[in-house]
Amino acid sequence: MSRLKKTVTITVLPGVTEKSRQWTVPRWSIYLFLGGIFLLFTGVLLLIIFYSYETKKFMALQSIQEETRVQKEHLEHYRKELDSIEAQLSEVNNLNVQIMNMVAKGAPDVHPPSAEPPPEKNKPSPYGKKESMDGGKPRPEPLPWSYDAGDRVLGTPVEGWIVSAFGKRAGPIGNGEEFHPGLDIAQEEGVTVHPPARGVVILTDRTPDYGNYVVIYHGLGLSSLFAHLDQIDVVLGESVDRHSQIGTIGLTGLTTAPHLHYELREFGHPVDPRQYFDESRLSGGR
Repeated sequence: MSRLKKTVTITVLPGVTEKSRQWTVPRWSIYLFLGGIFLLFTGVLLLIIFYSYETKKFMALQSIQEETRVQKEHLEHYRKELDSIEAQLSEVNNLNVQIMNMVAKGAPDVHPPSAEPPPEKNKPSPYGKKESMDGGKPRPEPLPWSYDAGDRVLGTPVEGWIVSAFGKRAGPIGNGEEFHPGLDIAQEEGVTVHPPARGVVILTDRTPDYGNYVVIYHGLGLSSLFAHLDQIDVVLGESVDRHSQIGTIGLTGLTTAPHLHYELREFGHPVDPRQYFDESRLSGGR
């Protein structure tokens, strides 16, 4: 068996009339050439795969960057909206404080103070009789306890009888005519007083004319005042509702008999509480 030649002869015939050309090269150079071609092809293929992979990563990174940019824009938009809402809430809170201050400042000293000493605590009430004090006229029907006829209808703070209505009246100590900014509701001492609606206590105090009194703010500029209380059972800032106990009927301040002086105020200005009552069930007053 003959041995394989270690060289390879390469012959090139350019044409019929031209002389042929021959090259003799070692066999290993052929293998080396073919191996180089294979490595080059493999390298190009790997380069294409690597480029495709990196391109996908780059596109994914760009997509993430774009999403991040959009999310930052949304967050900035939401932050601006939140700042706007906080500014509006701040304006509302400032307005609410102004309204509370307006209501609180308008509360004391509507009646002139009296130099006469207040009546004794245990003095019997003339409103407990079957007839009123003015010439034997029949006593009016008692006020209904509460109403449910719409948003502007409130409950009455205590069961009783209107003995002095809203508006002009004779002075309580016979010193001419005066403006009465609320209703006087007669009732025995110690009877519980309730708010006409939900609200927040914004003032508790004592003056010579009102005696012990409480002011409750109900929102939208509406507040209520309760005067001549024997005791006060709420504190400043306390939230109350229709079932809360404000205090009890008493004889504090300028009064001749146990009763509740009840006011409603719109932005600090007294209004007739009867406009918030159910007129079909409201008793009259003098």
